[in-house]
Amino acid sequence: MYQTSNQYKQLVYADSTKHLLNIYIEEEQVNPNHILDFKVSHTLFSNDEFALGSVTAKSIEIRIYKDSLPNTYNNIYVETGINNEIVPIGYFVLDSIEKNDDDTITIKAIDYMVKFEFNYDGSNLNYPASMMQILQDICLKAGVELRFYFLFKCK
Repeated sequence: MYQTSNQYKQLVYADSTKHLLNIYIEEEQVNPNHILDFKVSHTLFSNDEFALGSVTAKSIEIRIYKDSLPNTYNNIYVETGINNEIVPIGYFVLDSIEKNDDDTITIKAIDYMVKFEFNYDGSNLNYPASMMQILQDICLKAGVELRFYFLFKCK
């Protein structure tokens, strides 16, 4: 969970608050005026099966002008915010792209959780291995950057 200020928490749901939406495709920011629609959804059971360790997959749908699309468009990063306080929505990989008749495209993308859908083989580790070593190995094999956020409460 991302930590926000008390001011952010007070303003985020107010009707008068203007929200910032930044979308980056291949690290190139899409002109905010070219974003026509943006939706976020969460899926837990796409195949009606529950398994230990199931997590929510976040997906996005973006409608933008075709001219805003760079030459390659596999990786997408989205962030939002108010009053210069930016909150990451996440990194996404392209799922599908639909070309519309009105000179726009609709991009559907899913977060990096999809990269963890593989059978993990940890046989190359030296055992006994720590949980951290296993986590690092899983992320390396999935192609996902492992980041740590430490929260300290000082008196």
